[in-house]
Amino acid sequence: MIEKEHRAEEEKGENKRKDELIEEMRKELEKAHEQIKDYTDKYIRALADMDNQRKRMMKDKEEIIKYANERLIVSILPVIDNFGRAISAGENTDNVEKIVHGVRLILKQLEDILEKEGVQSFNSIGEIFDPYKHEAYLAIESKEHKPSTIIDEIEKGYVLKDKIIRPARVTVAKQDEEKKEDDKNGSEG
Repeated sequence: MIEKEHRAEEEKGENKRKDELIEEMRKELEKAHEQIKDYTDKYIRALADMDNQRKRMMKDKEEIIKYANERLIVSILPVIDNFGRAISAGENTDNVEKIVHGVRLILKQLEDILEKEGVQSFNSIGEIFDPYKHEAYLAIESKEHKPSTIIDEIEKGYVLKDKIIRPARVTVAKQDEEKKEDDKNGSEG
């Protein structure tokens, strides 16, 4: 009987340990559920923050694009004012020399603004035609120039930093027809 009592006590002790273990596991499970809930909440907030940041960046980008030329436009406004003054002065005077001088000053002012923005013109006269830098408007026979040499510039070309934004429009020398005939006849004999 003592053995039975001893066994019963052992079983009670084991049951108590099992109950304690189950209770411990239940607490750990609740703790894990709380952590999952916390992590899920943090994840959802992080997603919302990222979405808000993306929207804010898109809005900022739209603003930058919308007003990208503002500084350039503000710097050109005095040039417009000066053209207005030149027109008024031209209407009130017969002195063409003064008007031309004023327009030259305005042109210089505009060129300075463009230069500050990284825009520069380039000269083409005397260069060999380059299709990346030039557009040929005319080809004229010339005895004085080698073929493909630029002999006149109809419109200047412009470069923005290192990119050609407008090719120069040019007149190009082509071989004289008489010289072509001489070359043909000379090579046949």
